[in-house]
Amino acid sequence: MTTSRWLIWVGAGLAFVGCGLSEEEQSRFTGMQLSADDLPRSATNLYADEPAAAALGRHLFFDDRMSADGKVACSTCHEPEEGFSDPKPVSIGTDELEGERHSMPITAAALQRFFLWDGRADSLWSQPLKALEAEKEMDFSRAEVAHFIAGHYAAEYEAVFGPLPDLSAVPSRARPGLPAWDEMDDAQRDDVQRVFANTGKALEAYQRRILCTDTRFDRWLRGELELTEQERDGAAEFVREGCIECHAGPAFSDGEFHNIGIGSGRSEADRGRAAARDLLLADSFNGTGAYSDDVEAGAALLDSMVEEIDILGAFRTPSLRGVGQRRFFGHRGHHETLEAFLEDVYDEPHLQTSAVGALDPLVVEVEIDGQEDVAAFLHTLDCPPLPPELLKP
Repeated sequence: MTTSRWLIWVGAGLAFVGCGLSEEEQSRFTGMQLSADDLPRSATNLYADEPAAAALGRHLFFDDRMSADGKVACSTCHEPEEGFSDPKPVSIGTDELEGERHSMPITAAALQRFFLWDGRADSLWSQPLKALEAEKEMDFSRAEVAHFIAGHYAAEYEAVFGPLPDLSAVPSRARPGLPAWDEMDDAQRDDVQRVFANTGKALEAYQRRILCTDTRFDRWLRGELELTEQERDGAAEFVREGCIECHAGPAFSDGEFHNIGIGSGRSEADRGRAAARDLLLADSFNGTGAYSDDVEAGAALLDSMVEEIDILGAFRTPSLRGVGQRRFFGHRGHHETLEAFLEDVYDEPHLQTSAVGALDPLVVEVEIDGQEDVAAFLHTLDCPPLPPELLKP
């Protein structure tokens, strides 16, 4: 480390101590910086780090033709200009149908183990498959996806995954639950589902590159700059009030499920994680299914669910990377400012009851008084602009 960078680091440390942050508290941030080298492998997707797969996934991510009305793309609910989050409180799908939840941001999603608010997907490639077929999202059947790939991206697909199957006898629209699906033979269904799964794997390859590295927080930990006094105060409160217990690690998320008491109002009946595990186990695209590239790794992840407790009304801890660049917060888009979310959710009078299930003990004692300071600290996690090759083609 150069002398100048060492002096910046020492200065930053002394400033923290001056604001009352002990060395032990400061050390809690050690290891939370993020670089592209920290990206974990995708165990069940052999193509996750292939540039050609990411290039295909990028095109698919922004292509609104892959929906029933030709108006909804992945990027509709995950807008780059909104921190890859939804600019609406709850997602609006085809034919202007309103969804049940606010779309979870995809920033740093590749660092997670489970996906969606309730974790009913166990890979970043199986998650978009659910959005593609959901009637209130893209409402595009798996057969339509296969035909779409063959008609618009055949060369790009085959460069990654090999020859496309013969789809000439496959109905134009078919998925489980539709009569046309039952009329297909096993080989046709397998052909369609293979292309469908590979479509998800290409989308994962692209999304793995939306990491939000080299933020001011990362540069601060590397000793390249100082934080402001307000940001340091916010960092101190972030540690002392226990925010760091759930928002831990490079993703600023423990990847677990917690009931923080925001299941009231419009989402009273939302059971969260408790309703998702059986759906995941029955999913033919989970990590133990025929389209997984490592069923043993997939099984180990699913086995880990037995350790989860008190999951009624619990939702996955979102990453805080890029959180200050989003417009809505919470699984129902409960609040429009970060400060309002912090005040309402983590203020003592609110943390008394939960509409669904019991409050997580980790949040019961949290009482954030300096919402503006914590918000200022979280803005140090604002993502730098992405290179053009990761934006809309």
